[in-house]
Amino acid sequence: MVQIKMGPVSDSVVFLANALTMAGQGTGYSNLLFPPFFSFVVSLFFRMGYIYSSTIFYIDGAFFVLGVVGLYLLLKLKFNDIESFLGALLYATFPIILVVFGVGLSDLPGVCITIWAFYFLVLAVERNSKFFYLAVPFFMLAFLTRYNNALLIFPFLIYLLINRERINYKNLAGGLVAAFLVIIPVFIFFFEQFGNVLYPFLNFASSSNMSTGATVNAYYNPNIYFFLEKLPVLIGNIGFVILLGSILALFIYITWNLVHDERLRSLKTALNQEMILYKLLALFLTILVFLITFGKIQYLVSEILFVIIAFILNEILKIGNVKHSDLHTLFLSWFMAFFIFHSTFVLKDVRYFIVMIPPIAYFMILGLSEISKRIKLEYNGRNITFTLLAVIISILAISSAVSQMPLIMQGNQDNVLFNQEISSASTWISVNDPGYKDQEIYSDLWPNFSWELKTDVKPVPVFKGNNSFFIGVINFSFDQADSDKFNSYLVNNNADYYLSVRQGLNLTSYTPVKNFGDLIIYKRIH
Repeated sequence: MVQIKMGPVSDSVVFLANALTMAGQGTGYSNLLFPPFFSFVVSLFFRMGYIYSSTIFYIDGAFFVLGVVGLYLLLKLKFNDIESFLGALLYATFPIILVVFGVGLSDLPGVCITIWAFYFLVLAVERNSKFFYLAVPFFMLAFLTRYNNALLIFPFLIYLLINRERINYKNLAGGLVAAFLVIIPVFIFFFEQFGNVLYPFLNFASSSNMSTGATVNAYYNPNIYFFLEKLPVLIGNIGFVILLGSILALFIYITWNLVHDERLRSLKTALNQEMILYKLLALFLTILVFLITFGKIQYLVSEILFVIIAFILNEILKIGNVKHSDLHTLFLSWFMAFFIFHSTFVLKDVRYFIVMIPPIAYFMILGLSEISKRIKLEYNGRNITFTLLAVIISILAISSAVSQMPLIMQGNQDNVLFNQEISSASTWISVNDPGYKDQEIYSDLWPNFSWELKTDVKPVPVFKGNNSFFIGVINFSFDQADSDKFNSYLVNNNADYYLSVRQGLNLTSYTPVKNFGDLIIYKRIH
């Protein structure tokens, strides 16, 4: 309800526009370089007549709920009911999740599909290899929901590698074929739109290698410690305290297993002793190289280094008789695959952290579970330590989530006002110029106006000094030379209207005909 009151943001409007195009009701504007699957799902509801901006909020919310259910089931493969419930609840109430929930972006749908993909993957290895027919296509759908989910290949391969003796390769191959069948319609669609089935993928790959050339972008931030510094804000104070306690508990748990395991204490053969020492030395050296080079080399090299670290670590954990070591390694590599990329990528936004939240919830519950086993509070012969912790943490988590709702609304008042101004300006144009769809309209917020006016509104670059770049920060002060550049661009492109949020422009060929707050409607002087 909060999100419906706030209205869409620019990126969610792009998904809406793409969905209209896929539903065969396009207005001329779309950006099909965006991953297609989320828009495709929305387009199914558009075909049924539900062409509203709120449609995407409901679909985003439905994906969120499915993701919480999927995480509960995934955690159940390791934990009991109460532990799995608490893990899913923590995931659902982390501050960063609540901020993005229902906004109409592809982040939570992408995480939801990822969770189910890993759930089916573990089932395929642990229970029935036919689950590969679901696991691999779900990984493909996760990729088609957010292209950076291509990084899932690393935890996927690590999990297969450490369980290589338990895999039914015939059914794995069948899953790969099923995934290929999923992407064939996408190839056909891209070929029809771009004449090249790989163009959107190649465009994303080139942008993911962006370096310091993006300094004009509002999200430019080369700080590789960005997400570590923001961690208390992203998961909340409660989550941060739980995470620190969990890490300490896990360290004690792993150390206890390694030190007290009979195979390590007895060291039955000299060969076995040497193998352990070699693995520990290899682990230490690889971690050292990883830390020294992190942020200084291409991120794919760091990803490969961590694959080696994860494999060696899992071998050591198996020697130490650490149960479910493959699951621990899977969740750790899931977290690190995205942490490495987003920490070294120069464009950063707090919502990029969302894909790393499920592994954090997993290790929180793992740590709390181990603490509960060693600090026992018994009632009627049963250890109720975790149950008490679960009740206390659940109350705190839900209370924190409820208290955050009005803060989210307050923090987005500018967006609420902006959406109202865009709606009012669009209504004014449609009333005062019924033939506006035959006019050339340009705007700084072209996705939003394209959606409201149901026509192709085109973008205007920013002209400031000698640089020309697309909108990142809009509150510049402009001199007459800058205004002349805007004016020339609009004239050269035969613009009839310019819907601007830039203050201080003096356009000689255009006159302001209406203001709606910070939004100015310019019309060409004939």
